[in-house]
Parts: sequence; structure tokens; C-alpha cells
Amino acid sequence: MTETPPAAPAMGTQAQPQAASATEALYRAALGSERLAHYLPVFARFDELGVARPHWNLAAATLSWHWLLYRRLWREALVYLLALAVALALWWWLPTLWPGMPAGVRWGLLAAIAVVAVAAPGWWGDAWLHADVRRRMTAAVRRARTVQEACALLASPSAARRVWLLVLVLELGVLAAWRFGAFGPAPVDPPPVPEPLVGERPADPAPVAPAATAAPSPAVADNSAPAPAPGGETAAPPAAAPMEPASATPEPAAPAADPTPPAEPRTRLGGHGVAVGIFGDPANAERAAQRLRGAGLPVVSDPVESARGSLTRVRVGPFSTREEAQEAAETVRNLGLEARLYGPR
Repeated sequence: MTETPPAAPAMGTQAQPQAASATEALYRAALGSERLAHYLPVFARFDELGVARPHWNLAAATLSWHWLLYRRLWREALVYLLALAVALALWWWLPTLWPGMPAGVRWGLLAAIAVVAVAAPGWWGDAWLHADVRRRMTAAVRRARTVQEACALLASPSAARRVWLLVLVLELGVLAAWRFGAFGPAPVDPPPVPEPLVGERPADPAPVAPAATAAPSPAVADNSAPAPAPGGETAAPPAAAPMEPASATPEPAAPAADPTPPAEPRTRLGGHGVAVGIFGDPANAERAAQRLRGAGLPVVSDPVESARGSLTRVRVGPFSTREEAQEAAETVRNLGLEARLYGPR
């Protein structure tokens, strides 16, 4: 003969030890074989207190969304996903609502969202699972005539695990498509071409050597006879002026002056822009400008005279709209530099 297991607690005819063992058997059937050493003592304490309390569950904290799906907590999983999506959407659009928000505040809010996303299922996962298991146990006991039949109903295979595996495969597929694209790795943008600094004038062209001039030929002596002077005397010819020998190498002519005057450095830019900073060391200014150019931003660097001497001002722009300037300012802050918006000048 086969031994008949004790009846469910709802049937009310068994002794207290039998009722306890029947409840444990139902818990084992509903939970499966995973981590019974964790769940059975916690659920027994919840039953003694009559209320579920927060209790830390490492698996629920680290896996969160996937743990909720694996344990068939469909409603809790949907609420968790919607709350996380709303929080991330608000964090993404917050710089538009608050243009001057410091970068540290924004990343601090993202860290707070991550902490809540881990702590909420970690502390309340056991309570959510206990309530769902008790609901399924009650439904199985009402449908079955014995505890063995109720355990069989709770342990019957369902489509929940297949749904969890399907969601996991879809997530991996989306991540792979986002990382590698449809037909291979994403194309790499070419490095930006550095723009010339404002006020920089091109180098003067090399002076062209003037053509050598021919040396003057010596004067040809006049062989004609002098005209007779009055009185029959012949006038002596005038003495020729001594001639300087021609130089062997002609002197080069002075280079022609550049008709175009040097351009004055422009300090005023039209449109919207982002002021990054004023540097006393030109090397620091150049390093900041190189980082900005590496991020694909148009950089303007020009000298500024002050009481401390010559300084270098670094700006980004100009932009035709304020929205473009705000996006550029966000990129500058992500590089670890200061960014201050200014309007058309």
C-alpha cells in the first residue's frame, strides 16, 4: 500500500506537526529545488509573524528583472520595468529642463537610480515571492483532494521558465545588434580636422631674389678733336672723372612689402557659443583645445591681455541655435571641463 501524505492545512483535520510538514511540502513543490535553505526559514518566520518583512535576497538584488521573471512575479516585473524606464527617461531629459545643471549632480542622480534599482528587489523580493507562493498554494489546495495532488499541481511544468529563457535570448539579441550593427561593426568616424586658430595669419612667402643687373659699361672716349679756341690756341680737353670699378656681385634689392596687413585677432563671434575657460599657461590651453577637437567640437582660441599678462581664452562655437550650444556644453562637461553658455554677440 502506498502511504497517503497529510492533507493540506485548509482541510483542518490533521494535527499541528502534520500541518507544518504539509505546508513545508507545499512550499517545496511551489519553489522547486533552488535555494530552499534560504526560502523555507524566511517563509516560516513570515508565517509566524503573520506579515512579510523586508529581508535581503542577493539573487533578487543582482538579477532584479530576470529574477522576477524566473520566479513568475509578472506584475512586480512589469511595475519594476516601467518605473525604471520612467526614471531613466527623466534623467535623460533633465539637462533640457535645467540647462545649467552641474555634471556631478546629473551623474549622482544616475547613481541613485542604480542603487534603488538594486535595493528594491533585494529587500522586498522575498516578501513578493512569499505572497505569490501563498496565493498559488491556496488555489492548488482548493482544486486538489490531498496534499500530494496539490504538490503535483504546484510542481507541474509551466511556460514560465520558457518565457524567461525567451526574454533572455531577446535581450542578448538586442545587445548584439546594438553593438555590432546589422552587417558588422559600426563604422568608425574619421578624426576631426583641426581648425586654424582665430587671428593666426599664414606664413609670409619666401622672398624672391631679384635678377642681377648688368654692370654699367665704361664710357667710350671721345676721339673727336677739340674745337679751336679763339686766338688760334687749342683748348685742352677736360679731364675725365675717375670711374669707380663695378662691383662683382650686385646688391640684392629689398623684398617687397606685404601689401596685406596682418589680420587682427577676432574676439567677438556671432551666434551661440560655450565659454570653456581662460588659461594663463598656453600649454594648458592647447591641451584643452586638443581634447575639444578630439570630441569633434569647433574650437576658438585667442589671446587676451590682462593685468596678469597675456592669457589664452578657449571657446567652442559658434552655433546657430541655443540647442546646439547646449549639446556642445554637455559634451564639454563630459570631458571634465567647465562650460558656460552665452548668446549671440
